[in-house]
Amino acid sequence: MTKGKSRVPKFLTSGPAEVVRAIPRIEEAQAQATASEDPADHLTIRTSLYIALVVLAAGLCVGLFAPDISRVGWQGFVLLIFLAVAFERVGLKIYGETYISAGVVALLAISIVYGAAGAAIAAPLVVVAADVLTRSRWHIRLFDMGSYTLANISAALVFHAPIDFDAGVTGWWVPAALVAIAVNYGVNIPLVGVAVSLESGERWLAVWREKHQWLFPYYLVFGLLGVALATAYLALGVPGIFAFVAPPLMMRFALHQYVTKTEQTVLELKQKNAELNAANRDIIQKTRETTETYNGTLEALVLALDARDRETKGHSLRVTQYAMTIARQMGVREGSPEWVDMQRGALLHDVGKIGVPDYILHKPGPLTPEEWDEMKRHPHIGHGMLKEISFLSGAAEIIHQHHERFDGKGYPRGLAGEEIPLGSRIFSACDAFDAMTSDRPYRKALSSDEAREEILSNSGTQFDPEVVQAFLLVFDELVEMAKVAHEEEHAQAA
Repeated sequence: MTKGKSRVPKFLTSGPAEVVRAIPRIEEAQAQATASEDPADHLTIRTSLYIALVVLAAGLCVGLFAPDISRVGWQGFVLLIFLAVAFERVGLKIYGETYISAGVVALLAISIVYGAAGAAIAAPLVVVAADVLTRSRWHIRLFDMGSYTLANISAALVFHAPIDFDAGVTGWWVPAALVAIAVNYGVNIPLVGVAVSLESGERWLAVWREKHQWLFPYYLVFGLLGVALATAYLALGVPGIFAFVAPPLMMRFALHQYVTKTEQTVLELKQKNAELNAANRDIIQKTRETTETYNGTLEALVLALDARDRETKGHSLRVTQYAMTIARQMGVREGSPEWVDMQRGALLHDVGKIGVPDYILHKPGPLTPEEWDEMKRHPHIGHGMLKEISFLSGAAEIIHQHHERFDGKGYPRGLAGEEIPLGSRIFSACDAFDAMTSDRPYRKALSSDEAREEILSNSGTQFDPEVVQAFLLVFDELVEMAKVAHEEEHAQAA
């Protein structure tokens, strides 16, 4: 006697079901085709050739092995085929993706009892009979028949290679059956995976990991059941087959209950996840709108401050641009909390001047010591205004320290080096650059090169050397920004 094959999941997202899933992706990509066209026309040439090769190889194997079938025990052979079809018909779809059935149990029993000849006849018959009421397209059925036939014939040959069948059932049948079912898996799954890979463009290994890797233990369990079914038939004849039907059916019933329950749970989780995603998108949108409102309010406040101090109009916006350019050069991640604090701190650095009297703020000449002491209070005033506002607390610290010097001779606290927040150290250089390159009532603006030299000469005293280095690296960009900003201001004034 020769032997046969087995088929666990029907293409388990393998077998026909997998080709069905691969091909619609192609059909969707060719949406211009008319509904009357044959879907097979949409197969790629590579996939069509591949299916043809699989079917041809299976046909040759059937022609080679099927004639050796023995007529002895034909009743059991027919009954096992019917049993395989029945198991296939009551298979389960796992979460809408993978079709799994116990048909492989009966097919492996046929492979054991009737050898490759039995598998060559039974495998294609089971596929045809199980799919008779489905709408699978002809190329899918052909491929399913081909892959099933090759896998089951291979399993039959592997089982019978080390086994002396005439010696009866021995302890070697179990390991031989496990190896045979592993070969079944090793033939069927790669054939299916290649078909999916050809149609979807996914790598074969990725397809296997996603859809087929977890099925191997099922094959092993079904392999053991196949040995048990074959043994029951050989020992008891046809009654042995009927006696064996109960365990696989109970297994199917238990699996169905488990899958139904877990599928319901999964669907509920998916629904909750979709609701959470929708809520999260709403929150993100509201946060974005709130942030835009905050920023718009802050810019309006800054414009109001600049309007009060006519001689420094546009200063805050320019300094903010310079500061963020240098911050980016120094590796501060755009959009991070540190970045936002620097941006808002630079923008609002002079908010404390609200508490400075107009006669001091607008005085055209030098300030007296008393007036200068009053002016030097503005960082403290600004800090006090903003420190209790949660989204401006980080910016308030930068505002508080924005007149500190790297050598510790600044105000209001006399901090030095890295005691000064990075945002304040960056701002200090940007503030000085903008002040030197802007006209004042008591002097004309310096050139950009003169301002650069002044900042460089004060590196390590007034300014942080690392900030100065970043300033030099983006100097040309800052000069262009300053040019554009001043031109816009002059145009608006005109």
